[in-house]
Amino acid sequence: MDNCIVSTGRARKKSPAAPRATARNRAKNARQAAYRDLVLEAAGSAFARQGVPNTKMEELAERAGLSLGTLYSVYRGKAEIVDALHEARLREIHSASIEAELQEANPIEALLAGSRAYIAYFIEHPDYLKMYIDEGTNWGVRDSMDRESRRAVIWEDGVAHLSEIFERGIEAGVFEKGRADRLARTMLAMQQVQLADWLAEDMQTEPEVVMAEVETLICRAFCTARWRARSGE
Repeated sequence: MDNCIVSTGRARKKSPAAPRATARNRAKNARQAAYRDLVLEAAGSAFARQGVPNTKMEELAERAGLSLGTLYSVYRGKAEIVDALHEARLREIHSASIEAELQEANPIEALLAGSRAYIAYFIEHPDYLKMYIDEGTNWGVRDSMDRESRRAVIWEDGVAHLSEIFERGIEAGVFEKGRADRLARTMLAMQQVQLADWLAEDMQTEPEVVMAEVETLICRAFCTARWRARSGE
């Protein structure tokens, strides 16, 4: 019995190693997320100014204020940075467009609201627009981008969401009949042409004018003659 008492008296609490390890992991993850943000910010401007092929990893590290080793600890190479940059920006664009579309019950109003949000984002981020345009990716062509890239998944989600709006509009007699996914991709291609021209013309046209031009094209290209006559388009 005495031995038991002594043994109990000498018992010590276990060291909280697991909580400390969890805290260290959280801190490490937070640092890596901050490093990734710095790299993407630096890459966005560098890629737009001099192109992806002419931008070296050493330059990106310097622009981001990181060592080259730290840069490689969060991104294995330039291709991964390009994909991550597209993924981050396209998620923002996708979210902004969907949020605007969900505010409108009417299919045409939803489509126009989403288009305004889409155009506005690119106009507010001309560096990313230039990088995207310079890549030569066709926004309306399914196989224009790497099918294995993360941005391809977001692009497909965007097309699917637009397709749903077109389907509703076709059923309501607002849009001409056609394959909804093809109509969605046609709309993306139209937006690309307008934005590319805005960029090529030194961004002189006011954003409201660019948005209005795109909206006019959307109504003329997709809306039925009956709807246009009723709305005065």
